Amino acid sequence: MNHKLLLTVIAGLTLVGCANNPLSSYKNTSDKHLNNVYTGNLMTAMQAESTSDVLYNMEYGSLLRLNQSYESSNLYFSKAQSSIDLWALSWANTTGGKLSTSATALLINDSANDYEPRGYEKTFLTTLHALNQMDLNNLDNARVEIKRMYQIEQATQNYNQALYNQEAIDVAKDGKDKTSNYLQSQIIKKYDFSDIANPQVLALKNSYQNAFSHYLAGFIFEALNEPSLARPGYLKSGQLNPSNALVQSSIDNIDKNVKPKAGFTDLLIVEETGHAPQIKSVEVHIPINLNLVGTQNSCVNMINIFYPKLMLDRNNVGVYNYKLDNQNMTPQPMVDVNLMAARAIKDNTPHIISRNIAAALRNIATSQAACSAGGSVGSILSLGTSITGALLDTADERAWTLLPSKININRTTLAYGKHIITVNVNGVDYTKQITLSQPYQIITFRVIGNQVLFDTQRSMLN
Repeated sequence: MNHKLLLTVIAGLTLVGCANNPLSSYKNTSDKHLNNVYTGNLMTAMQAESTSDVLYNMEYGSLLRLNQSYESSNLYFSKAQSSIDLWALSWANTTGGKLSTSATALLINDSANDYEPRGYEKTFLTTLHALNQMDLNNLDNARVEIKRMYQIEQATQNYNQALYNQEAIDVAKDGKDKTSNYLQSQIIKKYDFSDIANPQVLALKNSYQNAFSHYLAGFIFEALNEPSLARPGYLKSGQLNPSNALVQSSIDNIDKNVKPKAGFTDLLIVEETGHAPQIKSVEVHIPINLNLVGTQNSCVNMINIFYPKLMLDRNNVGVYNYKLDNQNMTPQPMVDVNLMAARAIKDNTPHIISRNIAAALRNIATSQAACSAGGSVGSILSLGTSITGALLDTADERAWTLLPSKININRTTLAYGKHIITVNVNGVDYTKQITLSQPYQIITFRVIGNQVLFDTQRSMLN
């Protein structure tokens, strides 16, 4: 009997007891969260926990932000940020860090490992943290979060380069192996690339930088009277979203040293809609010619491949116009998180394919061992193979779903004092009174379901 194969089966069986149980579906979990949020039951959507789980802390921090509990939200964002900061530090100045892509790691379901936030999620964590600080009138703390965002982007760039280098090595190695080469060709034939291969996804420069985060950086530095730092933020935003006319006007105003007049506020209005894509693990069965992979007389006659399928928010898909003091405002599209999530999966495709190849080789080998062993031992191995496959052969469904699906912005100048913003959703007006008392302020609102949740910057007059 092949003891390594037996250990693989045992490892699969013991995963049932893992804290990160790979049998559980995160999509089912996020369905419950979102159902409560969409029906207005915010604080019953999730239960407060003390945990180092980075995804939980990002999700719960987002929920608290929607509830305007900014201080508490910051506590959970900070918990999530601590592990990301360690990761970013390890990749700050190198492309030669350690990658967990060993053969052993590939045999373990990704869901059994600690969650590694995607590039865009790391960036948005610092962005939402900065927005919280803005809402609390902590501009200096918002500045810290923007600086952190820049550091994380550099680390992500280094990390992605290391993945690219490793991918080139793996492709060269797999190309020399007849079995892996054959399995890869079969997997690519059946992999559904529709989510990740459309022109809008391919047009993104990467999956971790977004125009809104950099525009916010420009706005925060402008509010801090640091135009030399504000301009690069706006420039990068324009590079990431060249069709947004507001970006160029912001650059022009910096160049002309345009500032709000005394008693007036330069107001940034941020419209968030819906929720970020959920992920569902999809399995496809592929009949294979086993003789081509040197598995004559094997019990196996097919392999199963698994890949992440994006499940988009279909409820809030449009742009919602609004009024400020009865003046019509048209928000300008800034970021589509759906596209960023798709680009993240595209960038991770080599790992997904490698995971499938490793799983196919494991299942073929363990089935052969079961056939060869026969009797009760063979039955145990056969049963173990089936259970192990059920445990390990799924795509990771975890994702930060309480992020918005899209972000739109606008900007205007209003006199100090009280003003009314009115957002119309499906024929119903939602209004919020805001108080302007500073040269630069921000208001954010989230349209999710048939409701509008306002995040308003606290007035210095309160």
